[in-house]
Amino acid sequence: MLETLTRLMIRGRSVAVVPFALLGACDVVPDANARVPLVSGRTGVQASSDVLALLPDGPEKRKFLMDCTGCHQFDAERAFPNGIPRSEADWRDVVARMLPMGGTGGESPLISPDRDPGSTARWLAEHFYAPPESAESPAPEVPPGAEITPFLFPFPEDLAHDVAVDAAGGVIVTGMFTHQMLRLDPADGSWERFAIPVPGANPRAVEIDADGDWWVLLGGPGKLARYRVADGDWDTWDIGMYGHSVRLDEAGRVWFNGHFTRHPTIIGWLDTATGVVSTAEIPNEPAPEADHPMPYGLRVAPDGRVWGTELRGGRLFSYDPDTGATSVHPMPEPHSGPRRPAVDADGRLWIPEFAGNRLTRFDPATGEFRSFEFPRSSVLPYVTEVDRRTGLVWIGTAAADLVYSFDPASEGFTAYPMPTSDALIRHLVVDEERGEVWAAYGAYPGIAPRIVRIRPAGATGARH
Repeated sequence: MLETLTRLMIRGRSVAVVPFALLGACDVVPDANARVPLVSGRTGVQASSDVLALLPDGPEKRKFLMDCTGCHQFDAERAFPNGIPRSEADWRDVVARMLPMGGTGGESPLISPDRDPGSTARWLAEHFYAPPESAESPAPEVPPGAEITPFLFPFPEDLAHDVAVDAAGGVIVTGMFTHQMLRLDPADGSWERFAIPVPGANPRAVEIDADGDWWVLLGGPGKLARYRVADGDWDTWDIGMYGHSVRLDEAGRVWFNGHFTRHPTIIGWLDTATGVVSTAEIPNEPAPEADHPMPYGLRVAPDGRVWGTELRGGRLFSYDPDTGATSVHPMPEPHSGPRRPAVDADGRLWIPEFAGNRLTRFDPATGEFRSFEFPRSSVLPYVTEVDRRTGLVWIGTAAADLVYSFDPASEGFTAYPMPTSDALIRHLVVDEERGEVWAAYGAYPGIAPRIVRIRPAGATGARH
């Protein structure tokens, strides 16, 4: 399939270009919404959030959501295949199959070690005894004046994990399973493919620096990489861990965290001036909620402090690069599952509580948390981004097929429907120059990935 890509010389280097019209040559058939703005909500599709709403709220549900809904949506077909509830025995078989793949003994320990097939099966059979009453769950209408445009990812077997926007408006995407980087030109829908000279590269996170170079975290190989746009060359550094997130600061440091590290949580940084990689440990006091805290989101605040979350540890922490001082803050709700936070212009953190179904704000100046409930149950907020130009907080969900914006002034949410179901949104980026928001979504296993552009009312898409 990859060999079908045409070759062109661009900026003096050979890259693969896939015009949208030729995606059929890559065994991808665009759906009817491809590159056509969505103007109304979808109907006839039941969101995974409706299914998960059948489970009673509480710690057991929150732990289940963290264990069993992070790779793909938990939709009606999984809970009620062919519309029929699974028996307790069926559920036991399902959980037993999943544990070797995602349990602590596997390569990707995503499921907690105390997940028991028997008790889990009894609990699921007790509450998933009938499908949700509603025959369909129509998505909200697209807000007046807004546009939502999907772009089908050219490799259906891939997982488009993270996105960034370059100075020209191109969208840089990590191809996590095909071990490559891609660039979408929104003007004509064409894709450029960029090979990574590291076997099994497994790119999962990307940031763009002031020179336009890409900083890419390579999970499986345990490396940090830089793609130099000017000459098309790559530099790599060993970081000694399977990293999750990458962030840049204004002092020339590139930050990362160890996704599958156990006690203690570890963060690290590359000093670009010296090429030296360093690490720091986050204290275990107050203690995390799990022995495998699973470090997740990472952010650099305006004051230079580095903030991170622990999905299973239930903690928010900071590290001061100048002094080495750390602070640790347990989340207000146990087993809330803080995932990918954002930092606003005032240094406040906006945290998506994946299992708690809340957007939570933390103010470092006061040490206070404040939470906001989402308009519907079990949306599984996964990632937040702040548009510092407007002050809006954008939230990608993993179970509702929605992106929300939240206005801190009015404390109101606005919903933007995605063009398909199974839209597990792992990453967002705000293009403040053009007033646009980009989302990457897909599932494993599940649907072919999509990159979606959201233009809120008033956004022109032009450089301001």
